[in-house]
Amino acid sequence: MAAAMWVRLGSSGTELGMAHLANASISGAFLETALKLPVNASILLEPVSSAGIALEDLKLAARVARVDSRGLGIEWRVLLTPQTLALLTAAHP
Repeated sequence: MAAAMWVRLGSSGTELGMAHLANASISGAFLETALKLPVNASILLEPVSSAGIALEDLKLAARVARVDSRGLGIEWRVLLTPQTLALLTAAHP
């Protein structure tokens, strides 16, 4: 599914930067970003509103599955969680 949302990326309690959620599915997503993380890196995504505020403390655990010149392909750590469904709903009102 196409998406249009910014997410804050973090790992081990450290903020890594921002990414644009380009598309999302029940198994993962593609993040457009200049960040170059290693494949299999564990990350935490925190969707943010257009005002830069986190959306109801929603945090999604994922791992980097692939890296290319446009960004990162990720896989959710847990499929079909309420958080994942909320993210998909927020991306597609």
